[in-house]
Amino acid sequence: MNNIVENVIATLIVGAISAITGILLVRGRKIYHESKGRLTLWLVERAFNAKSTDALLRQKILERVLQEYPEINSTGSIIEHPNQDACEVYIKDAFSKARKVKILTIRGQQYFFGSRSLLHDICLTKKDKGFSIEVLVLSPESGHITEGLAGELGHNSTERIRKDMRIARDNLRHMAEQNANFRVKWYDETPNFKILMFDDIMFVSSFAGGGPKNDRNAKMFQVARDNNPLFLGFERYFDDLAKRSISLP
Repeated sequence: MNNIVENVIATLIVGAISAITGILLVRGRKIYHESKGRLTLWLVERAFNAKSTDALLRQKILERVLQEYPEINSTGSIIEHPNQDACEVYIKDAFSKARKVKILTIRGQQYFFGSRSLLHDICLTKKDKGFSIEVLVLSPESGHITEGLAGELGHNSTERIRKDMRIARDNLRHMAEQNANFRVKWYDETPNFKILMFDDIMFVSSFAGGGPKNDRNAKMFQVARDNNPLFLGFERYFDDLAKRSISLP
């Protein structure tokens, strides 16, 4: 009889211990997941808010989130940057990885004029077969360049603008001589967009707002190709303009 009672008591004790252990494990897992979530959020916030954080690290965090949760990016990602200056590190990174490049701008001086420009040195590494760099720039003789435009941009005359553009043109011609994959064309239309396309990543801003220093005063949008009609639309715009443009003599 005593053995039966002892066995019942032991069973009850073991059951109670198991139940308590189960509760602790469940609560422990919940506490663990809650703590892990708070810690992850804290680390991400620190990474994005720290002034010294590498901009590419921030980009990698965004890419990892979009990879983990593709539903966020179902129609193609669009990232807004306050201006071109704020995303230059992303532009250089995308250009360094790209095999097919299309650039639409006004002069191209800030991208290809000397080793201190944004893309000059990287461009020289893309001389092998399989690379393509197509650049569209405004003709120095374009009717878009008027005295009114010169005044808006802070220049004394249209001739000053045309002179700077001819210098940029000569530099681009030199770049083309150095790299057979580098091709330049002139367009003679009112500039509407700045487009920097690197394989499946595009950076685009608008000249519609007018005024000087577009790279500092105009928002720039980073657009991914995946299922994104906006990307395809800008690419078609570039290709159509290229057909209407004249090859650099």
